[in-house]
Amino acid sequence: MKNSLSLKAGLVLAVLAGACPSAQAGNPSSNRKQLPPPPTKKPLSRFVEMKVLGIMENRGARAVVLEAPGRQILLPIWIGDSEAFAIQLRLNRQRFQRPLTHDLLDAMVRRLGGRVVEVRVDDLRENTFLAKIFVVQAGKRLVFDARPSDSIALAVGNQVPILVARQVLDAAGIRKDEQQQEPDEQQQQDLLKDILQPDREEKTL
Repeated sequence: MKNSLSLKAGLVLAVLAGACPSAQAGNPSSNRKQLPPPPTKKPLSRFVEMKVLGIMENRGARAVVLEAPGRQILLPIWIGDSEAFAIQLRLNRQRFQRPLTHDLLDAMVRRLGGRVVEVRVDDLRENTFLAKIFVVQAGKRLVFDARPSDSIALAVGNQVPILVARQVLDAAGIRKDEQQQEPDEQQQQDLLKDILQPDREEKTL
């Protein structure tokens, strides 16, 4: 009698095992392929890297014009004649006979064991652009308040990034018409002369 009961119990267990895959393979959810987590959106950078398009002159005033490669936006900043001259020299990879102010600054930073790593145009207050120069020295990152013209001159001379805050571009940037064909150099200069107005200056606060 006991043998027949054991046999019946064995048959029942065998049937249950065949009818329930989980009895053989464990919890099916553990064998289910795990989906990768949804990609996280990279936070939008507060700064846009820009290059110096050139020095433009209009109505006797000079502006350094920044351009974001691959983007339809320009940023003109009105600067003094001496700063414009220094930036143009550095763009042309030329040197004056005697050290100019930015040449002296470069020499002092290097002699003190530092190097300029980037500059930022990070604010616009009451039509005045504000900038910062970042220097690394002895493993420390130093930040100096500066005018954009001096910052840009050092950036061009040291071939380091020029970063502009998006809020500055939103307030003072000039957007190109994306439908227009790429203008040649003369057309671009004529366009800039038409749209540049010296209402945003570079001042010392």
